[in-house]
Amino acid sequence: MPEMTPFKYGGFWDVPLCILLRYRGKLLLLLSEFDDELDEYPDDYLVYLLPERDGDSLPPLTLNLLTETTRRQIGSIAIKNVVFDSTNRKELDASCLDPLFNQDHR
Repeated sequence: MPEMTPFKYGGFWDVPLCILLRYRGKLLLLLSEFDDELDEYPDDYLVYLLPERDGDSLPPLTLNLLTETTRRQIGSIAIKNVVFDSTNRKELDASCLDPLFNQDHR
């Protein structure tokens, strides 16, 4: 069984729409925003690197965090490649993010 990483989420449509997690010592945001042109949610999460915060715990996932925090997109991952726990709401196998870390994102 893969090692699972806890996350916080906001919004849900089959899967979480916004995920906040800490992986490889980085604070990451995975975001799936509704695409008005397609009239549906995309098949990928956009992955953003967020500024570090004090402590190892995840900050609250608030609108303020989403709108006022500087974030840098480091790539995207197919939602179908993300393995969630049985509830789709608590943990995920973050190894799907490893290809993004093989690039230079410091």
